[in-house]
Amino acid sequence: MSVEEVRAPAAPTTPLSAGRRLLYSIRIRRVEYLAVMLAIYSIPTLLSVDSASTLATLDFALVIVMALSVMHFIDMTNAYADRDVDAVYKTRLSEAVYGLGLRNVRVQIAVTGVAVLALATYHTFRTGNWDLLPLVAFTLYIGAQYSIPPIHLKNSGVWQIPGLAAVLLWLPMLIVVRSIPGDLSWPLLAVIAGFGLNQVGIVMVNTAEDWPEDAAFDINTCVRALGLTRAMAVATGLIAVGGTTVCVAVLSLGGFTWGAVPMVAAIAFALFHVSGTWRGVRGKPLEDALAFLRPRAKFVPLQVASTGWGTVIAAAFVLAG
Repeated sequence: MSVEEVRAPAAPTTPLSAGRRLLYSIRIRRVEYLAVMLAIYSIPTLLSVDSASTLATLDFALVIVMALSVMHFIDMTNAYADRDVDAVYKTRLSEAVYGLGLRNVRVQIAVTGVAVLALATYHTFRTGNWDLLPLVAFTLYIGAQYSIPPIHLKNSGVWQIPGLAAVLLWLPMLIVVRSIPGDLSWPLLAVIAGFGLNQVGIVMVNTAEDWPEDAAFDINTCVRALGLTRAMAVATGLIAVGGTTVCVAVLSLGGFTWGAVPMVAAIAFALFHVSGTWRGVRGKPLEDALAFLRPRAKFVPLQVASTGWGTVIAAAFVLAG
């Protein structure tokens, strides 16, 4: 389907009910990723605090609210920016954006951004970590720039890879660490860096699946810039390097425990599966390669969740030890 054939959903002719408005507002925040987000925030928390009692405080609850709101800001900006692409391929998101109205979505994005900055200011004064507020402000900026010009990281070729890791993983994990009483050690930084690479390697399979719609709208993703076969080779390498870094860094913090087994198993499964995707698309015409890849892309949510929560379990054993 070409860009000229895209038609935005018609604006609702009658006012939305309160329930429908709430549903659409939840939908553009991509709450289906809530469990994965909580895993992302739990890993650096468990590896930096000295006591589990830190997790049972109002201040920590506000840290989680702030971190989730950062991601909601980024997700809403993406839904708003991609509303016409989504009108063809992710109709539920486009329907929500146009159903609420463009002005309403812009207001929600702005209010969320202000609330995040207010919470960041509070946590900055509470912790005395004066880098926190600039870090949060930069994350909001670069998170929006993932989806919109002038930077538009999604459309930046291979630069999408570090952009995606920074927006979804590295920066939010650093925000959490700087908002709680804990140490930002070199092994913890290695966990954050490695975990980001590992997750992006897995997510690149989803990016590859979106090749036709990205081509229709001339979006130069990392997969299109590299080509499908090389992109899957890079994805395999990211999982291998990132996953190994995570395992080594976690073990250096707490030594071997049985809690590390789910983490290692989940990373090994992701590596085995994505490397199989690489081998399967190699040498095939694009259409045949995508036909092979699409069924395997259905495992991406499982791999993201299992590697995330497997690492949470390992980190919990480190704290308990």
